[in-house]
Order: sequence, then structure tokens, then C-alpha cells
Amino acid sequence: MVSKEPKEVLSRRKFAAALGGVAVTGLAGCSGGGGGGDGGDGGDDPTETATDEPTATETATEEPTAMETSEADASIAVGPGGSLQFEPATTAVSQGDTVEFVFESGGHNVAGHPDAASDVSIPDGAEPFASYDISGDDINHVSLNEAGTTYQHTFETTGEYTYVCVPHAASGMVGTITVR
Repeated sequence: MVSKEPKEVLSRRKFAAALGGVAVTGLAGCSGGGGGGDGGDGGDDPTETATDEPTATETATEEPTAMETSEADASIAVGPGGSLQFEPATTAVSQGDTVEFVFESGGHNVAGHPDAASDVSIPDGAEPFASYDISGDDINHVSLNEAGTTYQHTFETTGEYTYVCVPHAASGMVGTITVR
């Protein structure tokens, strides 16, 4: 039983290492016998080396989208206990503070983008924010987050922000952040 799990993990990671190796070969110079990687002979050492690199690459890719590295000044629970609410529903922070939204249940999002729902409002000159990609012209405002993920936003403009969970805004899943 124990031998099956490492084989599955290693094969996925070995595949990721092969893809990542193309981009990293010139930078890392890690061609210590992992050029072909067809056979199982001597595959343990290159796999262990490659396991570290793709993991770091995957983490680096996920962190900016799921969670920023700065420390949050305030935290808001999204859907605590499976509810359709933000807790606290009203938050006050200072200009330049970072708020972390913690998804305690899945199937929710955070939208401070005026095009997302009629309840959303942000101060003049403030940047819209959302726990999903809002770049480009074709924005999917019903993109949802999984339980256990986080989203952070730093509030640079003073004023009152009303944000929602787009799929549950009509059910009252609305929050307010006042930035002083």
C-alpha cells in the first residue's frame, strides 16, 4: 500500500518535472542524468531533485492568485458554518490596510466590482476587487472559491465599500468595509 502512493505522486511530479525541466534546464543546470528519464534505473535521484523544483513552481503560481504574502490587518470569514453571510458583516480599516477573506465554506466568492451586482458600490477612484479574475472584458462574476482558500485585498482609497457574494447577494450575503 505504501509503495503505490509514492509511485502515483512521483509519476505526476516526474511529468511536471519534465515540463518544468525544459524551462529550467538553462538556469538550474540540473542535467545530472535526468535528460531522458525513460527507465527506472537511477530514476530515484533525478525524481527527488525534480520533486522539489515543480513543487516550488506550483506553489509560486498558486500563491499570487489564492493568497498574497502580506500579513492581513483584518480578516473576514466567508460563509462560516455553511451560512450565507460574511462575518463580520461590517468592518472598518485604515487606508492602506489589507483585508483577508477566509473561505470557511465553498461555493462563494467576494465581489467588490460594480458590474458584479447592483448592491456593489465602491468609492470614486477606488480599484474594483474580487476573489476571481477581473482582468479583461469577459469577466465571470460567478466564479466560485473552494473552502479553505483565502483572498486578500489592500484598500488604498478611503470611503465605504459594499461587496457581495454574487450568487448569494439576493439572499443577503452582502458586506461593508469602511476605509478611514
